[in-house]
Amino acid sequence: MRGKRIYIIGGLLFTLIILLTACATFNTYYKLGYQASLNKDWDKAVKYFERALKEDPKNSVYRVALARAKIEACNYHLIEARRKARIGKKDEAIKEYRKALFYDPLNGMIINEMRELRGEEVKKPEVKIEVPVKLKTDKEKINLKFIDTNLSSIFKALGKHAGINVLFDEQFKDKPMSFSIEDMTFKEALDSLCLATRNFYRVVNERTIIIVPDNAMKRRQYEITAIKTFYLSNAKAEDVRAVLSQVLRTEYRPPFIYVDKNLNSITLRDSPENIRLAEKLIKNMDKAKGEVIIDLEIMEVSRSKLRQYGIDFDTYGVGLKYETPASGEEKGWINLPELDFSQRSNYFITLPTSFIKLLETDADTKIIAQPRLRGIEGEEITYTVGDKVPIPRTTFTPIAAGGVSQQPITSFEYQDVGITLKITPYIHFEREVTLELEIKVTSLSGTGYAGIPILGTREVKNVIRLKEGETNLLAGLLRDEERKSLKGIAGLKNLPIIGSLFSSTDQTISQTDIILTITPYIIRSISIDKENLEPLWIGLKEEPTRGLPEVEFPEEERRPREIEREKNEISISPSYFTVPKGREFFVNILIRSDEEVGNMSITLNFDPNILQAKDVRPGGFINQFGRNVPFLKNIANGTITIGFSSPDISKGAKGRGVFARISFIAKNRGEGSISITSVSANAPTGKLISFITRDGKVKVE
Repeated sequence: MRGKRIYIIGGLLFTLIILLTACATFNTYYKLGYQASLNKDWDKAVKYFERALKEDPKNSVYRVALARAKIEACNYHLIEARRKARIGKKDEAIKEYRKALFYDPLNGMIINEMRELRGEEVKKPEVKIEVPVKLKTDKEKINLKFIDTNLSSIFKALGKHAGINVLFDEQFKDKPMSFSIEDMTFKEALDSLCLATRNFYRVVNERTIIIVPDNAMKRRQYEITAIKTFYLSNAKAEDVRAVLSQVLRTEYRPPFIYVDKNLNSITLRDSPENIRLAEKLIKNMDKAKGEVIIDLEIMEVSRSKLRQYGIDFDTYGVGLKYETPASGEEKGWINLPELDFSQRSNYFITLPTSFIKLLETDADTKIIAQPRLRGIEGEEITYTVGDKVPIPRTTFTPIAAGGVSQQPITSFEYQDVGITLKITPYIHFEREVTLELEIKVTSLSGTGYAGIPILGTREVKNVIRLKEGETNLLAGLLRDEERKSLKGIAGLKNLPIIGSLFSSTDQTISQTDIILTITPYIIRSISIDKENLEPLWIGLKEEPTRGLPEVEFPEEERRPREIEREKNEISISPSYFTVPKGREFFVNILIRSDEEVGNMSITLNFDPNILQAKDVRPGGFINQFGRNVPFLKNIANGTITIGFSSPDISKGAKGRGVFARISFIAKNRGEGSISITSVSANAPTGKLISFITRDGKVKVE
C-alpha cells in the first residue's frame, strides 16, 4: 500500500515538472519580441530576440525569429528613408539609411542610394570601343573652293592639305563637280564630300585612306567590323536579340547576333558604330526588375453551434413474428387452419428503441496569419494556408479489351481547403503598385453521397492600385449557414404539444468571416537616369561616319594656308552633289560678311519637278543673337524666302557661318540648280550691304 502511494506521488510530481517545462518553453524576452513583432515595432523586436538568443544560444526558434526581425527592421527603415528623401528631409533620410545599414551592412543598394542622396557620384564602368588604326590629322580649318574640278583631284587636294595619302578603289567613278569648303576640319570636309558623291572612305593606316563607292558589296568588302559579347544580368537574351535585329538592320546587311542561353549572353558582329549603339541599347534594356514586399494580415473567425434535443428512435419500426413448432418442418410456410394466437409462445412483437437527446455544443475559432511576401514585378506570388482533403474520383473501365466499361476504379484527388492568395505586382514610376488579386476561400460545407465531402467556395478577382504603404481592407467574405432537421414517428411528430415526445430535433449554426488587409512596399524600382531618357542619335556630325574609325588630332598644329576670297559672300553648300530618288538631304546657306548685318532677306529658286522643299531652320549666324530672333521663312512652289532682323536695332551680326539649313526631298530623277536670285541686306545704320552669290547644283538619280 505504501509503495502504491509513492508511485502515485511520483507520477504527480512528474506531471507537474512536464507542465512547468512546457510553460517555460519560450522565455519572457521571446514573448515580448513576438508581441513587438505583432505591433510591427521591429527595433524592439530585434532587441528582445537578441536577449532571448543570448540566454539560449542553441535555440533555433530564437535564431530564426531574430533573422526575420532584422530583415523587417531593415526594410522598414529603408522605406522610411525613401519617403523622407522624397519630401526633402535629407538629414533625416540619411539617418534612416544608416539604421537600415545597421541591420544589413552589406546591402550595396542601400549604400548607393545613400551616396546619391549625399551627392556623391557612383562610378559606372564604361567600356570604349577603340579601333586598331586611327587617322592622324590636325585641327586646322580648311577653306577651299573648286569649280568644275574632277572629283579625284578634289580628294587629292584635301589629302595634300592635311598631309594624308588618298587612294581610290578600282570602281571609283571620277566626274567633274563644284564644291566649296568653308571653315571645316579635314574630317568634316571629307565626310561632306563623301556624302555628296555617294562614296565612303576606309582608313588604311595613320596617313592613308582609300575612297570607295558606297554600295552594299563594297561595304561588305571594306567596312571595319568588330565582335563583342554582352553578358546580360536581368533581361532575356532572346528578347534583346529581337530588338537589336530590328534596330541595327541597315540596307547593307543585317547584324550578326548569336545568343547563348546557358550564359544568357549576346555576341554581336557589326560595325564599331553599331556596336556602340548596341551597348547603349542593352544598357537601357538590361535593367533589374522591381521588387515589392506585401504585408498581409488574414483573420478568419468561425463559430459553430450544435443543438440536439427530443426523443430519438432507431431505424427499426414495429414488427410481428409468428412461428409454431410444427412450422419448423417447412420453413416459411404456415397452414392457415392451424393459426393459434392463444399460445404466447407462438408469436412476439418488436418495438423501436428510443433515447432522449439533450446535447448542445458551441465552438469559436480564430485564426490570424501575418505573412510578409516578397516578390518580383510581373511575377505571380502564391500563398496558401489550409489543408488538403482527398476527394474520391471513380471511373469505369472494361474488364477485358473490347468489353463493357463496368469495372470501377477509384482514385483520390487532393483539393486545397483553406485560403489561397495569388498576387501579381506591377510597379509604377509614381511610387504606386498595381496588384492583380485572386482570393479563393474553400471550406468543407458538408458531406454528400457515400460520405463524399462537399466543398464551399468563395472567390474574388480584382485589380487594385495602391500607393506605397497604403493599406487596403477586404472584408465581407461572410458565410452564415443554419440547418435544422426533425426526425420522429410519422403522423405523431407533427402533433402539437405532444409531438416532441415522438421526435428529435438537430440544429446546426455555422458562421465564418474572413478579413484581409494588404499593404505593398517598394523595395527596388527600375533604375532610370537621365542618360536612359536621352535619345540615341545616329548619323550626326558628332558621330563618326558609319564603319569609320574616329579621328585623332596630334598636339602640333600646322600653319593655315591663306586663301584669297571676296569680302561679302552667300553660297550654297555643297555646291554640287548627287542623291538617290526619294531620299531627304540638307543644304546649308553659308554667309560671310565683314560688315554688321542688322536685317536681311534672301530669295532662292529651285525646280519643283525635281525637288521638294520640306523645312528651313536658322543657322549659327542668326542664333548668335539668342533664341528669340525674328526669323522669316516662306516656302512656295519653287521659291524659298528667308529673312531675319536683329532684336537690337543698334547691333548686327558679322563674320562667317551657316545662315540657314534647308531640308529637301528628291522627288524625281533629273538635274537642277538651287540658285540665289536676290539678296537684300542693311546695316544697323541703314546702309545697304552688297553680297556676291554662288549657286548650287543637284542631281537626282
